[in-house]
Amino acid sequence: MAQSTSASQLYEYFGNIHMHTTHSDGFGSFDDLIEGALAGGLDFVIVTDHNVLVREEEEGYRRGILTLVGQEVHDPERQPAGNHLLCLGVETDVSAQAADPQELVDAVRKQNALSFLAHPIEVTTDLFPSSYPWHNWEVTGYHGVELWNYLSGFRGYTSSYFKTILVAFFPQLFPVGPLPAMLAKWDELTQQRPVVALGGTDVHSIKYRLGPINRRFLTYEECAKGLNTHILTESPLLGPPQEGPAGWDGPNTLRDRTAVLDALRKGHCWIGYDLAAATEGFRFWAESEDNEPRNPTLHEGGQNEPSPVAIMGDSIRLEDSQTLRLHVRSPEVADIRLLRNGRVIARGHSATISYQVRDTGVYRVEVWKHRWGKPRGWIFSNPIYVHPDQT
Repeated sequence: MAQSTSASQLYEYFGNIHMHTTHSDGFGSFDDLIEGALAGGLDFVIVTDHNVLVREEEEGYRRGILTLVGQEVHDPERQPAGNHLLCLGVETDVSAQAADPQELVDAVRKQNALSFLAHPIEVTTDLFPSSYPWHNWEVTGYHGVELWNYLSGFRGYTSSYFKTILVAFFPQLFPVGPLPAMLAKWDELTQQRPVVALGGTDVHSIKYRLGPINRRFLTYEECAKGLNTHILTESPLLGPPQEGPAGWDGPNTLRDRTAVLDALRKGHCWIGYDLAAATEGFRFWAESEDNEPRNPTLHEGGQNEPSPVAIMGDSIRLEDSQTLRLHVRSPEVADIRLLRNGRVIARGHSATISYQVRDTGVYRVEVWKHRWGKPRGWIFSNPIYVHPDQT
C-alpha cells in the first residue's frame, strides 16, 4: 500500500491495467477480479472491457481497492484485425469512433482522458496465427503505448503443442520482458515527443480444457502478482470513505481517480515484473549538483516546461553552468542499465548507479534480474527527457 520514503518524498502505488470481465470477453466478474487484486496486494485496477463502458455500474472503491473503469476500443469489422486502443479516464463511451483511429484518439482527448495503443506489436505462431497489432502509426495525439502486454507476450512461445502445454502449466518460466521490436519502436517514438509506456496484463482469466483437466490461464490473482504499473504521486490517496458514497461519483473516488490518471499522464510510473520480485521502492531521477542538495519532488513534466529536478516522465534542460546527474535506485542488487536514445550508456550490477549527463537525449532505465534460470526484464522506467539550454 501507500508509503512515503525520506529519499524521495513520493507516494508509491501499484496496480493492474488492461483487464477484462464478463462485461465483454473475460471469464470472471468484477467480484472475481477484485478477489484476485486483493490476493496480489494491489492499490488500484483499471478495467477496460471491449467496446463497453460500465463506469457507473462498477467504478469506485471495492473492498479497499480503487477500481477504475475505462474501455478497450476496436472496430470488430476491421480486416486485418487490430488497432485496439486503451481509453483510460473516459466518462462517456467512445466506441462509436472505432472505425477511424484518429477520430477515436481525438474523442478521447476531448474528454481530457488518456489513450494508449494496446499490444501494438504482436508475434504469432502456426498454433496461434491471429494477432491484433496497431496498424495506423500515422495517427497523432495518443498519449502512450502498452510497452509490455503480459498475455500477448506468451504467443511467441507456442511454437509446438509441447511448449504450449508448458506455457499453460508453467507460465512463469517464459516471460523475459517486452518484445525487442516494441522496445525499439518506443525508443523511436520518444525521439519525436514524450510517449508514456505502461504495462498491461490483458487478463481474461481464460478457461480452457486439456483432456480431462479444466484450467484457467493467467487468473486475476496470477496477473495481480505478475505484471503491474507502479505510479508516484505527490500526495497520498484518500482511500475508501469511512461514510458517504463510495461509488464512481464519491469524492474520494474522484480525487484518487484523478491522482492515478495524472501520474500516468505525466509518465511518473514504471513497469514492474513483480512476479520475479517486488519492484516497490524503485526510483529514477535527475538532479542538478549546482543547486542546493534536495530530494526529487513532483512537478509538471511530459510536454510541460522542464524543471530543474526531474523524475521519470519529466523534462529538464541541460544548462552550460549546470552539473546534471541521473540517479537510479533498485529495490535490490540487480543488473541496472541506463539507456540514452535506446542505447546502453552505463551499466552496473548494483542497487544504485549515478551518471553525469553531458549530452541531451531521452534517458530511461531497465533493470534485469536472474530468475528461473535466465535473466528477465524486471523494471522498465519511463524516460527523463534532457533538452538543450535555451540560452
